[in-house]
Amino acid sequence: MSNVDRLLEGALDIHVHFAPDPKVERRGGAIEIAQQARDMGMRGMVLKSHEYLTHPVAFTASQAVPGITLIGGVALDVQVGGLNPMAVECSAAMGGRLVWMPTYSARADRQRKGLNGGISVLDDQGRLVPEAYAILEVVKAHDLVLATGHLSTEESMVVVAEARNLGIGRIVVTHATTMSFWTGMTVEDMKTLAGMGAYIEHCVHVMMPVTCRLNPRELAETISAIGPENCIVSTDFGQDYHPMPAEGLRMGIATLLQAGMEEVEVGMLVKDNPARLLGL
Repeated sequence: MSNVDRLLEGALDIHVHFAPDPKVERRGGAIEIAQQARDMGMRGMVLKSHEYLTHPVAFTASQAVPGITLIGGVALDVQVGGLNPMAVECSAAMGGRLVWMPTYSARADRQRKGLNGGISVLDDQGRLVPEAYAILEVVKAHDLVLATGHLSTEESMVVVAEARNLGIGRIVVTHATTMSFWTGMTVEDMKTLAGMGAYIEHCVHVMMPVTCRLNPRELAETISAIGPENCIVSTDFGQDYHPMPAEGLRMGIATLLQAGMEEVEVGMLVKDNPARLLGL
């Protein structure tokens, strides 16, 4: 077995998209994606949708594909009522573990696309709105994982700070290196958020030809600056122009090794840190 395959064995991808999707052509359904991941030796995946709760899909796919852990959650976009604590309660009651703050419905995401409107988690004074506080309370009560979604850097800073003040222990900054291009998040911002106790997620997506924003060496340098112990590498795959997620994570592992990262560091990024985040 190669060193790349050894690192993939037991890996967890916390950011996987799947079909059906009302807006984006996806590479495969949850069962097909899970089968490949299991057969390649992965430990598990988190299934994500911008439009609906995903744990029912994860539960059903887990029954069809034994031998791999599949986890779902909810992204707080308009399709589930936006900043809706009841959607979080519903997801948690079914076994969902992830809660993403607004993604495609986030004001910051819409602004980068030249669109008006969208959801902000801050009021005019820069304080967290009551609905967002209510969501944090649900996250804490069920020991869920809080992800920052597509919020602005300012919003992410406030959300992470307030979450930590409430005693929430499982926090991840969603595809931070992608956000550096979308919302201007800097490496210093990432280091600050890591210092607050959040994991910093970096997606293989950011290195791919269609969506290329960073070359692999730049990503490796960014991770090293923040500290591999504070970071997670996932794929954000599921698009029809990318590989299947398991193969994509294998490519990401191999690419980071070629960029100069040590095997023990890559192991932290794809195995140890995601397992700690998810409580596995």
